[in-house]
Amino acid sequence: MTIRTWLLDTFFRRELDERIRLSIPARDSPAASWRELSAAPLGPPWQETRAALEAAARLAHTNPLAARIIALSADFTVGSGVELVTADAWARSFWDDPQNRIGARLRRWAGELARSGELFLVLSRNPASWMSYVREVPALLIDNIATDPDDLERELAYHQLTDDPQGITWSSRAADGGAEQVMAHYTVNRAVGEVRGRSDLAPIIPWLEHYEMWLEDRVRINRYKGAYLWQVKVEGALPGQLEAKRSQYSRIPSNGSIIVTDAAETWQAVQPNIAADDAAADGKALRLAIAAGAGVPLHWLAEGESTNRATAREMNAATLRQYAQRQQALGDMLRDLITLAAARAGRPAPEVELRFPALETGSDTAID
Repeated sequence: MTIRTWLLDTFFRRELDERIRLSIPARDSPAASWRELSAAPLGPPWQETRAALEAAARLAHTNPLAARIIALSADFTVGSGVELVTADAWARSFWDDPQNRIGARLRRWAGELARSGELFLVLSRNPASWMSYVREVPALLIDNIATDPDDLERELAYHQLTDDPQGITWSSRAADGGAEQVMAHYTVNRAVGEVRGRSDLAPIIPWLEHYEMWLEDRVRINRYKGAYLWQVKVEGALPGQLEAKRSQYSRIPSNGSIIVTDAAETWQAVQPNIAADDAAADGKALRLAIAAGAGVPLHWLAEGESTNRATAREMNAATLRQYAQRQQALGDMLRDLITLAAARAGRPAPEVELRFPALETGSDTAID
């Protein structure tokens, strides 16, 4: 030990320790230059997620453009149906079981994925046959997803809102522990670092609402443009004469009626002077924003007069690729669901092939 080291250790150790402590950011300090693996997942809080899910659900039921966008996703993803090709008898029985009828549920699942961006499925195992039965839980009712502190992709439990203030907590496959019921969670449009998916309508919810207000305003303007009232002018009215005229004309004359007056009384129809210019360009700009955000060409939303056949064919390519990716996601989900149900029945993962309807002319799309 040198003399310098001995002096520092003997007379200045406490001051050096304090300076080192102050130079390192505290673990929970906002100024810390590092973050632990157990940091909370990214994404909006539950209140914002619920508001977005409610807005998407409302628009999908009431807004024609939103309803068409969701329907297009289901139409092109599932179409006339998805065929399960497998030599495994158990996988076939799971798919066709009267309590499951997976093929009949696929269009609803595709619509839920497009509308909410995620799908929560509960598998209930029959203790006698060990067959699993599938039921859906709306994403709007799942307010919390518990994950492994060191691995956000390892989901442990899901909390469902019910009439009971305590709600229901579902176990995940990772924390199965032999439970008769487990929940599986599937997502689309999921950002890196987030746990929940996002609706296909999420980027265009404000523009769908603006378009609704714009249409309502145009309807009101057109209605008021055709409105009118009668103004009756009485020249040199004596005291009490105007009150008598108001009483006499308290009932509005019907269409086609004849009004007979003398020179002292003049009738005139008065209409509002509303200068409502042509707003077609404004409406089209809103529809373009909606179509671009949804990833569909404008002529798919009942506006084909501005597109010729060759241009439409080129514009279709990007959208068809988008639906091909959704078919792939749905195929992965179905294959995983069958594997999970088989594992809960103590069976090995079956080999299955899922044939989706073709997005273009040609053979069906097969997803192994």
